[in-house]
Amino acid sequence: MKKRIVVAVTGASGLKLGDYFLRKLAESKDYFDKIFVIVSKNAEYVAQSEGFNLDFDFYGKNFTLLSQNDFAAPVASGSYPLDGMVIIPCSMSSLASIATGVGVNLIHRVADVCLKERRKLILVPRETPFSPIHLENMHKLSLAGAVIAPFVPSFYNKPESIEDMLDFFSMRILDLLGISLKDNRRWRVNE
Repeated sequence: MKKRIVVAVTGASGLKLGDYFLRKLAESKDYFDKIFVIVSKNAEYVAQSEGFNLDFDFYGKNFTLLSQNDFAAPVASGSYPLDGMVIIPCSMSSLASIATGVGVNLIHRVADVCLKERRKLILVPRETPFSPIHLENMHKLSLAGAVIAPFVPSFYNKPESIEDMLDFFSMRILDLLGISLKDNRRWRVNE
């Protein structure tokens, strides 16, 4: 059964993570009925500081773009048949807002809907080191049902570039969504 998901990109460093994941989704569109994308205003600012261009033309051609301020979007309601959400990268301010139930924007609202409806919520926090407050918020969200999946590269798959690391991590996030792509780089897949 094809999935309906939301992918949010927030203003944490590492926006290439979100962009690469979206490109992986575009290659895997056969698994999805609908993919909504929300890019926060802070993500746009951080992208500029990282010298990285978020490709809104590409996103618009492949996904349904939503404004972070559009609380009337269908995904803001628990009655909309959504399978889950990925926030990649997830800023600590977004993580804190979600952990405390403060819905400042549509990203936070959709995450709150996923938690209350017991739908898949995958957060890819981007910060180091984590403060006790960050860890407490992640613990609280994990107890509420969210999956906390920080970007931690694997090396058993012998990556040769940053893109190799991003690709493998994107595949792992797809695994968490219940979509398992064949890939010989998986741990001991040939045994």
